[in-house]
Amino acid sequence: MHSLLDSIDDNSWILLACIFTGLSLAAFLGKYTWGRRYRHEAAADDELKIVLGATLSLFGLLVGFILSFAISGHNTRTAAEENEAIAIGNAFQRATLLDAAHQEQAARLLQNYLSLRIQFFETMDEPERLKVRMESIQMQTRMWHLISQIAKARPDPVIATALNAVNDLYTAQQKTMSSWRHQIPHAAWAILILFAVCSNFLIGFNIRGRRGSNVLILTIPAITAITLFMIAEIDVPGKGMIHVQPDNLRAVRVTVANGGLVS
Repeated sequence: MHSLLDSIDDNSWILLACIFTGLSLAAFLGKYTWGRRYRHEAAADDELKIVLGATLSLFGLLVGFILSFAISGHNTRTAAEENEAIAIGNAFQRATLLDAAHQEQAARLLQNYLSLRIQFFETMDEPERLKVRMESIQMQTRMWHLISQIAKARPDPVIATALNAVNDLYTAQQKTMSSWRHQIPHAAWAILILFAVCSNFLIGFNIRGRRGSNVLILTIPAITAITLFMIAEIDVPGKGMIHVQPDNLRAVRVTVANGGLVS
């Protein structure tokens, strides 16, 4: 549980606290505004219910739409990790086409590269992740230099397949980096929070009775804040309770360790 809480982005905690506080204040403001109205007309109450229902419906649709953005970004990062595993596996296989001396050197470089890519997905610290990425690019460059030197000395279709495999490593990593960003624009967050504030104000305004417990009026702000918190967690790349795990890359490492792909 402690490691799970540590994985949550600090901005998500701030977002949770700020949204819950803001929505609670909006709900209490709505209830206070209702309390100042001593006379209520039945027609006005009916109109209020229509406005509240329409606002909540639009807010629910907006939450679903924004959630689909976040899930789409998470799925894209998952697919990118899978593509990297496939590219590295293919590179291990193509390395067996080299002569014995170069094959051992290429396998060693690929194993180091694989470890760095796994570390990239596992680390939660952004500066450390950037450092790991730079190291993996350097390892990739060394791999390309090795294969290109062999290709210059022995230009044939067999070596060309090894060159293509090394080039696929770069392509797969670039696809990962293109998906390594927030998918939800700031404008979408602003509209979502605005709808949340309006909805909770109308809910507080619609609650009858100036006396009694305030637990009920805090229920919707709490549920809304938790929902937006989870959306923010899904949208954060490489952090949070819901983030991409390098399961496919680990599977490649286990396969190579047991003699697969290189035997």
